[in-house]
Amino acid sequence: MNIKPDCLACLFNQSLKVTKLLELDDDTSKKVFDSTAQILIDHDMNYTPPQIAKEIYQAISDITGEEDPVALSKEYSTQEALKVDTSFIKTIPDALKLAVIGNVIDFGAQNQFDLNEMIQNHFHQAFGIDDYPTFENELKVAKEMVIIGDNVGEHIFDKVLIEMIKKSYNVEVYYFVRGKPIINDVTVKEAQILKNCAHIIDTGVATPGYDLEEINAESKAIFDRADIVLAKGMGNFEGLYQAAKRPVYFLFVVKCSVVAQAIGKEIKELIFKRG
Repeated sequence: MNIKPDCLACLFNQSLKVTKLLELDDDTSKKVFDSTAQILIDHDMNYTPPQIAKEIYQAISDITGEEDPVALSKEYSTQEALKVDTSFIKTIPDALKLAVIGNVIDFGAQNQFDLNEMIQNHFHQAFGIDDYPTFENELKVAKEMVIIGDNVGEHIFDKVLIEMIKKSYNVEVYYFVRGKPIINDVTVKEAQILKNCAHIIDTGVATPGYDLEEINAESKAIFDRADIVLAKGMGNFEGLYQAAKRPVYFLFVVKCSVVAQAIGKEIKELIFKRG
């Protein structure tokens, strides 16, 4: 899914948020903005948002010397997610709903939503697109399943989902993570909390989305052969929708007007779509 004009403003705003998070001085902030502007100038509209975000965050790291510029945000998100009482989750549909609501934890999103508010007000909201019946049928015969992780914090709820699935189905679960820190996306470091319920797979990807042009051989082999692939978040949607040669389930909250228009839904709608 290629960028639109709205994406350019969103990407520039991410740079602004990083400068504030790191409390950069004015001169360093100006360097970040200049670099971001140049990257946007140098890329045409045939790139995906995650591909351009990769370049911007690499530039921020180079300028600031911070390998993981939003590390503080990731730590905070994890602690907030761990505070959530998940004892009310009794079924796989419940766990899917919690996992998708957790997708609001997104440093790079155009719109920011409150996690507790979303859980309280949207847990009983119907999915705008709901392909669960097909998913359930595929789970009954699946031997291997891939979940492509998205943001740190929501990975706590992905753990709940994996555990709930494995209670009912004898399926091996592979949890895909980014190859290096990018925005607030989950990496091997943060995913260790899932190691007792899933195989953690470093995909080698440095973009905030599973970019088929960057994936390493190990994750590609698993991605291609798995009976089910479930991709979390808009970054994975932007990278895989209409690009993957195999079926993929997309699980995310609509957080920007560009994605809303692409799927014909509204901002804040919950999506579970087989594509």
